[in-house]
Amino acid sequence: MILAVIPAFDEAATIGAVVRRLRARVGVIVVDDASTDGTGEAAARSGARWVVRHPSRRGKAAALRTGFTEALRRGASAVVTLDGDGQHDPDDLPRLVAAARRCPEALVLGDRFSAAAGDPIPVLRRGAIRAADLGVGWLTGVPIRDTQCGYRVYPAALLREAPLRGEGFVLETEILLGAARAGRPLVSVPVRRIYPRGRRSRFRAVVDGGQIAGFLVGEALVGLGRGLASLRSPQPEARVSIEA
Repeated sequence: MILAVIPAFDEAATIGAVVRRLRARVGVIVVDDASTDGTGEAAARSGARWVVRHPSRRGKAAALRTGFTEALRRGASAVVTLDGDGQHDPDDLPRLVAAARRCPEALVLGDRFSAAAGDPIPVLRRGAIRAADLGVGWLTGVPIRDTQCGYRVYPAALLREAPLRGEGFVLETEILLGAARAGRPLVSVPVRRIYPRGRRSRFRAVVDGGQIAGFLVGEALVGLGRGLASLRSPQPEARVSIEA
């Protein structure tokens, strides 16, 4: 069973349409991160199967962790994540799910850069995404495009084994790094780019992009330290066994 998790904060104006377009395809879990505009109520009226509410605002990463826990508790074999503000097209879901079913152990990633149609990505955000793509690719040795797209399908096994410590938008990068390092396949599926007029994205290119950059630099330094430690450590003598 595949379930959808939507982290949401003050998305009453859009959450209903997103849920209505998803509910015929998958069970929907909305995590209301202490909204003040009735987001949770709007999600429930629109057919969300489960609405979980945080008593105080804890941020996107905490909302995702809550949603993952609820989905696994409900028996999900995989979890789709998407935003509640209308930036992810529910009509792309069948292609993402089809890719996940063809390769159940893969992390399936939406790729806005490969989409033939859609709105242009804002300049600052495009630059932040490209920088993150370079950093993740360098750390993992795997060329990955659009590492910051939140429209994904996570295998349940990956969610159980991932540490899920990051905060804000860093969490999704942390999971991606862990999946790549564990040798999991990464499958990209083009998804439509949607940037509604007059609606500001929750992703702040400078602040959130800076936090992601700091996380990637930290991961690089940890990797460098481990490499130097292995060079300093005495190496065991090679043993050759010859069978008669």
